[in-house]
Amino acid sequence: MAADAEPGGVALEQGSRYMNRPRLFDVRFEQKVPLVLPPVAVGCLCLILSALVTVARADGEIIERHIDDVSDVPAAARFAMFEAQKERETGNPEAAIDILSEFLQEHPEQDHFLVRFHLALSWARRGDLEEALESYQTSVGMEPMFAQGWLNLGELAYNMSRYALAAEALGRGYEASEWKDPNVLFFNAAALVMDGRSAEAVPLLSELTSGAHGEPTMEWHRALIMAHLELGNEDEGGRAVDSMLSQFYEDPEAWRLAFRYYASSGDYESAAIALTVGGYMLPLTRDEEMTLGDLYLAIGVPVLASDMYASALADSGSAQDLERLASAYLASYDFESAFDAIHRALDQEPTARLWSLLGDLHFMRKEYEESYDAYGHSAEVDTTSGRALLMMGYCAIQMERHGEAMAALERAVEFPDESGKANQLLSALRQLAEQ
Repeated sequence: MAADAEPGGVALEQGSRYMNRPRLFDVRFEQKVPLVLPPVAVGCLCLILSALVTVARADGEIIERHIDDVSDVPAAARFAMFEAQKERETGNPEAAIDILSEFLQEHPEQDHFLVRFHLALSWARRGDLEEALESYQTSVGMEPMFAQGWLNLGELAYNMSRYALAAEALGRGYEASEWKDPNVLFFNAAALVMDGRSAEAVPLLSELTSGAHGEPTMEWHRALIMAHLELGNEDEGGRAVDSMLSQFYEDPEAWRLAFRYYASSGDYESAAIALTVGGYMLPLTRDEEMTLGDLYLAIGVPVLASDMYASALADSGSAQDLERLASAYLASYDFESAFDAIHRALDQEPTARLWSLLGDLHFMRKEYEESYDAYGHSAEVDTTSGRALLMMGYCAIQMERHGEAMAALERAVEFPDESGKANQLLSALRQLAEQ
């Protein structure tokens, strides 16, 4: 948007489009599960966010105009800004600084917030950030309704790790702007978190993720979840995770974020389920397989843990081609509904992998009857693998149905990958029967 419609008018420029992208914080589970807020970028600054102000003309009529309208700027000041802008555009910010500095020295009575804004742009272009910061502050001090000045000040302050100033400036820029870009609220919240004021960031992030400003982004959800985690707000954090999964249930990264939140907050069962579901939607990495094994051990299912460890340490490991879970069927974010969704998926495409997933989820919850049945279906669909038969044996042992356990394990022995474990279990069952 041009700031001046007249020939030779001066268009307002902005700072760099993107901010540096530091991590906000890092919470770990056994040094394996980093939980970090993804880097932020002030892409919202690609637009000029001007404000409307009410002014009274000499004849008494009340009118509105944009704050960045240069019609009231003296002609000499406009010319100086135009010349400075040309120098910046040709890669000569030093000349731009000289032009504007000399103008202010020679015409102090024509000092204007837009002149200071262009001086700040010139300092920033040359890399003199302290001088640019000071000039931006002077500009908004002269005109507190100048939205673009506040936004540029906020971006620069953030890049200089002046997070308190960045938060204030971005908040003021949002309030002053005619177009309420919700991204500015997010960046304001990010600055607050960086300044150690997560409690102040939570209301902004909650407002964003509520849908009050349009479709929430994954980044907004992620920031809110991590702010709650940092503050120890377990209940609120859990609700934030549910809200994210309700919108992004088809995104494996949403399930992975849920896993990281639950793992970091000590809810290992929910963490294991979330990572298991995410792993069927997108194959797990070797590190994720090892972590999932750790989680299985933590919730008392060493059978699944050893399975994960074996997969992670095998030559093929996480590079195996896993059938993706039909994520479109996961139409609900809570785990009980996820079970129902998997059943609906099985009605449409009863694959061995889906039956195996259902068996694993029931096994984690020690629902051995349901797990046994699901593994049985998996074994019927896929006769080339003995894993489902071995797991049926484990389930039957847990239910003290030793005859069914021996029948499943005797079939599992025929498969090389499962024969070792199956024979060990059979030997133990036979010894038990002799007692």
